[in-house]
Amino acid sequence: MTDDEELCAADLIGRRLLRVPTAWHHYPGVEPSLLHLWLDLEGLGPVRFHTPGTGLSLRIDQPHQPYSMDEYGSVTVVEASPDVPVTRFVGQPIRSVRDIRYRDARVDFTAGVTLQFPAGSIRLLALDDDLVLAHERDLGPVESHLHEDVNLARVVQTSGCFPSQWDAWTTSGQYLYLRYRHGEGSVEQHPSEDPDTWYGAGSRLWTRWDDGSDGGRVELADFLTLAGLRLASGAEVSSG
Repeated sequence: MTDDEELCAADLIGRRLLRVPTAWHHYPGVEPSLLHLWLDLEGLGPVRFHTPGTGLSLRIDQPHQPYSMDEYGSVTVVEASPDVPVTRFVGQPIRSVRDIRYRDARVDFTAGVTLQFPAGSIRLLALDDDLVLAHERDLGPVESHLHEDVNLARVVQTSGCFPSQWDAWTTSGQYLYLRYRHGEGSVEQHPSEDPDTWYGAGSRLWTRWDDGSDGGRVELADFLTLAGLRLASGAEVSSG
């Protein structure tokens, strides 16, 4: 991939985090604010998380040099930012990238992503043209407008072992294909359970991990925990 190339979420899955450069906007008399964040990923390079307006943009982009902005302050670049929460995951692969939508009476857009690592997860959000990192903290009133499609209303097991796999539907109606084979778990989004629909724009990888066991059987509860999914209240679970 080349510099300034826009990425989709699935491009990040499985990539190991190497370092976290950041750019900070300095205004006179106020605390510096986070302007840009890069995740330097193995085999991919630095990915810039940017807020161009509404939503979040992901692009291959080298960290910029520090620059001044006259009366608007200045920008400094920190090559490694130990105080930024996502740096606790340096050395770990990204297991999952899930969209976070912002919905209210006026708008509905993708406001950010949840990045899941083996040791935990973090939300990266674009709110009011600011890049917000939410690590194990509540964002107050805005939380009621943030929605992540992780609650399953219906799960049908289609294979009990070698591989373990399920058809699943979220509470919003999104179909997911869950599979565990040779120690590798994956979650794929598709338009429907019909494989003939799996090759268009409505399909993408949500989650992938390898536990190193080469196993082929896993319990649904353990799979959902590893995948960052959960059963909704009253969810229907059955065998196909």
